Amino acid sequence: MKLVALFSFAVLCIPSVAYASASVVPSQFIGHWAGSPDSCNSQGDDLVLRIDPTQISYWESHGLVLAAITRDHNELALILDFTGEGEAWLGTALFRLSEDGQQLTDSTTVPGQDVVRYKCTVAAATGPNQSFKPNPLRGSA
Repeated sequence: MKLVALFSFAVLCIPSVAYASASVVPSQFIGHWAGSPDSCNSQGDDLVLRIDPTQISYWESHGLVLAAITRDHNELALILDFTGEGEAWLGTALFRLSEDGQQLTDSTTVPGQDVVRYKCTVAAATGPNQSFKPNPLRGSA
């Protein structure tokens, strides 16, 4: 609950210059995450999540990290400047890392439900179209 209160306070205190420089995501959260260990190499996993130091990418949206707040090295709250599907918006993301660092629980993607993603190995995450840049929308060039 304290993390939520701190996160809410941080959202209210973001200065307008926050758009000019992004915060950095801690290294333990960085990587390619998938809906199951078997879907790490799949191009059709709609739970795919890529996190790098200054941005995150979901299936059809991409967010620049404006603020990153951690607690106990295994909880992360982000404030993000999102784009996707022709829209732009400010959003938040709350993540909790498992003890072994191989599972990432997402408390914001599906309201009222935790979504667990699994860390993919470096080899699995380096296939084609695995950059941290957002994929073009389907049907567009």
